[in-house]
Amino acid sequence: MEASAPKPAAQYLRMSTEQQRYSLASQRLAIADYAVRHGYEIKRTYQDPARSGLHLKGRRGLQALLSDVLREDRAFSVVLVLDVTRWGRFQDLDQGAHYEFLCRVAGVSVIYCAEPFENDGSTKTALIKQLKRLMAAEYSRELSAKVQASQILQAKLGHRQGAPLIYGVRRVLVDAQGRSRGVLERGAWKAQHNQYVMLQPGPEAELTVIRRIFRRFILPGSTASTIARELNGEAVPFIGARTWTPEGVTRLLRHELMLGTYVYNRTSGLLKGARTPNPPEAWVRVQIFEPIVPKALFARAQNKLRTLGRPRRGREELISALRGVLALHGRISASLIRRTAGSPCVAVFQREFGCLSAAYEAVGFKPPPRKAAPRGFDAAHALQALRMAYERHGHLTREIVDHDPTLFHTTTYAKRFGSLRKAYELAGLPHTTSELRAAAKRPPITARAPPVGAYD
Repeated sequence: MEASAPKPAAQYLRMSTEQQRYSLASQRLAIADYAVRHGYEIKRTYQDPARSGLHLKGRRGLQALLSDVLREDRAFSVVLVLDVTRWGRFQDLDQGAHYEFLCRVAGVSVIYCAEPFENDGSTKTALIKQLKRLMAAEYSRELSAKVQASQILQAKLGHRQGAPLIYGVRRVLVDAQGRSRGVLERGAWKAQHNQYVMLQPGPEAELTVIRRIFRRFILPGSTASTIARELNGEAVPFIGARTWTPEGVTRLLRHELMLGTYVYNRTSGLLKGARTPNPPEAWVRVQIFEPIVPKALFARAQNKLRTLGRPRRGREELISALRGVLALHGRISASLIRRTAGSPCVAVFQREFGCLSAAYEAVGFKPPPRKAAPRGFDAAHALQALRMAYERHGHLTREIVDHDPTLFHTTTYAKRFGSLRKAYELAGLPHTTSELRAAAKRPPITARAPPVGAYD
């Protein structure tokens, strides 16, 4: 008797960062074994590497799968998944069932290869699947609470738990015995679970700049904006080859690390939800090194920051200011907002609208889509593209890189090479602050935005 042809199938693979035992390779092998034993042939593979199963957002593999399921010309009639947890750990149990229902209505069956039940639509199967979904969701809730408790405990020991690095502070890698293993460069991370990251003061040159900023700020008439302009005029380097901004100066003035105090747990957000502020009594405060600036000087700066509080700007006033930036430059970006005299700072727009994208939408501006590195990212090709762009433009800036269609986004270069400046260096291009300033052909944008209300 002639053997029947194998049935076309697709496979879905997902691995979250905390579940390394469910590697994509092991899932692939288990599904392949199941397919051979049950007469399926894998035609398509959808995968979400290092993606949490809590939400559909960010899971491009599952999104593509659900999209293709609804196509009449799809190349498969079955989806093979290792188990219910790989499909998702959705907190709403109906969400995972809904996506499976979409497949079933389209005529595509979902089979869980490692589960001890047949997904045959029976009452028993429905009960087991719902119980599995409940267990998966509960596991995520318990894990999230355990991770948060562990992070708080580590913070009490002085171990850094993330957050953007402040100017004048360095990350130091230490082992389980507390011995230093060296300073972590920008973009580098610890490689072992029994290693920790602690903070220490940076080079003396940066500490001198910090003390100068505090002494300058408390003088009458001095503001964060004037200090930022002075530092940029003197070519004082900031973090990651960026220029000083009023927001950067203000953040430095407010940061308690200037007193050597590490503060953690100001906000919390379980299960990748929105972060909410915690009461001050829940904050973790640890003295991890000697103050960079005297406590009296820090207190005087805080007093002045409180007195400099401006009346809250109305939404219409902010929209008018954004229209002014748009009319002046033909587009809007965080950098242009900062560099346009008379415009409110970026933080004001973020506080009022929730994010810059919402502020852009309010004035009808749609920024160009962010360019992401493809899976087959070629470092040599990326550096060559930088060299060619340098030849075309005569110089490079973050804005030029972000808007040049032949280049990746600046965040991609920073992620792949440690920083945009490091990518410049590897490409053989000007990369020091003085070289970047000398290479720039155009003067900095100093034009003033039209008066508030001019575009109402």
